[in-house]
Amino acid sequence: RHQNSVSKVMHLFDELDQLYKSTGDLDFRPDSKLYGATIDAISKTKSQGNKAIRQATMLLDRMEKAFDSGLIDVAPNRYAYTSILSAISQARLPDGHVIAEDLLLRMNNRSRQVNDEDILPDVVAYTALLQALSRSKSPTKTDKANKWFAEMETRYAEGNSDMKPNKITYNALINCWRMSGRRDAGEQAQKVLELVEQRYQEGDYEIKPDAMMYSSVIDAWSRGQSTDKVERAWDLYSRMKDQYANGNIDMCPNDIIISTLIKCCGFAQGGEQAKTEGLKVLLRCFSDVTASKHIGQSPSTFYILLTSLSRLVGDDAKRRPMSASIFQACVKAGQLNAAVLNALSECQPELYVKLPFVVNGTFRIEDIPSEWSKNLPHDNRGNRRDARKK
Repeated sequence: RHQNSVSKVMHLFDELDQLYKSTGDLDFRPDSKLYGATIDAISKTKSQGNKAIRQATMLLDRMEKAFDSGLIDVAPNRYAYTSILSAISQARLPDGHVIAEDLLLRMNNRSRQVNDEDILPDVVAYTALLQALSRSKSPTKTDKANKWFAEMETRYAEGNSDMKPNKITYNALINCWRMSGRRDAGEQAQKVLELVEQRYQEGDYEIKPDAMMYSSVIDAWSRGQSTDKVERAWDLYSRMKDQYANGNIDMCPNDIIISTLIKCCGFAQGGEQAKTEGLKVLLRCFSDVTASKHIGQSPSTFYILLTSLSRLVGDDAKRRPMSASIFQACVKAGQLNAAVLNALSECQPELYVKLPFVVNGTFRIEDIPSEWSKNLPHDNRGNRRDARKK
């Protein structure tokens, strides 16, 4: 969609409104359906600076004022509000969660004001708010997310079937914790997962946990600061593998999940003992990367293996055979790119400088043997990169 689409849509809307005012013809008068459709069209337009969401919100304000002035045909509806909320949930507005909360409150207040339950926010509206919160940098976002989720639960328990949380809702709540920056991010995200698993076992088959949900919780453990985070993340990954082996195709591990787990190992908390445990799990992950039929090998996985190994093992001699094994596996898989080479230069510089195409500590992408990067997409080899001379 073009960036000037917002202006075009508003121009058409204003033309109809002007025709109504100049002719008095009711066929031209904007009504709830036209306002809703226009707000939805604007909300879905991707424009620079999130102009679309701002413009859609202004049109909603105009809709509310028109109704409050006595124009019954322009009564605000759920469709108009949720169109903006859905757009906010996918945007990266710094104050997106603030706008989303305001819209949700407006829906509740408007519903009470006109005694119309059809305006009340539903699961789509609440989920969009949780998604907006997950993207925000607010230090209180997890408290707010828990509050709104609890309100959903209460209304659903009271008989409002439109408020039943779905899988997207739970994923949004997990992501709030995952991106919270809190020490207990892993523990709290896992509590949400356990709630989903419990309700699935009780018969809510629409929220069946899958690999994406498990991956998000593993990442939450990785980002948190619990001393047992590597063990907990490995436990989740092992459960995934077991379920997949028993026929649950929704639990198939992949390179993104195992890379997240490896990253968790690299940031193990709790001193040398924690690093030792992290190294053990990292090596198990490496074994899965090279042996599993289901985990695709990618440069990012080998890059994370090398960078995590650097953090876990300070002894150069001890690290050398492991670095060499990881690098050899990368070359064998045809996945070598600039990022992996630079990671090797940091992790094991004496191995890096012995590569035949490294001259004075630097390399050119075009000099890498084609066999070593044969399975890379053309645009993933990287540009010329200079690694520091050791």
